[in-house]
Amino acid sequence: MSLEICQHTDEHQAVIWNVFQYYCYDTSVEDGYDLKEDGRYSLCAEYFSQYWTNPKWRAHLLRWNGAIAGFALLEESDALIGAQEIADLFVMKRFRRHGIARKVVQHFMTQRVEPWTVVVFDEATEAQLFWQSIFQNPQFKPDRLVADPDDRAVTVYVLEPNVQHELA
Repeated sequence: MSLEICQHTDEHQAVIWNVFQYYCYDTSVEDGYDLKEDGRYSLCAEYFSQYWTNPKWRAHLLRWNGAIAGFALLEESDALIGAQEIADLFVMKRFRRHGIARKVVQHFMTQRVEPWTVVVFDEATEAQLFWQSIFQNPQFKPDRLVADPDDRAVTVYVLEPNVQHELA
């Protein structure tokens, strides 16, 4: 069984947008997403396009044994200046319980040259359990908590850099 974290490319934009609809369904209670009249979830396409226009934002398609399994959206943190964040990490239900999300976190956060934040909605029980299991690993133990600048019902964990940034 193999996981492929696809490189950030323009060709994946439409696919990730389509898979994002399933993510919106999964998180509609916590995020408050509503369906538009055409039956799709409303998320500003302009906001979503930043994953391809903002150099600090990236979208990665996830494949499990070649099949589309989900995505990881990375962006600058709103909660801490200069930090990165896995803004959204989604694995289709069929592919859950294979350790995919854990492998994605390890891929992006094992060697941190900058701080990372993890934002977990207080009502998102599955997400809370997942991140608490990640935080059991000393390498991913949060260094501190910070307040959410948007005053949402969330917990914001901060993981400080664990690798020295090499100067060129």
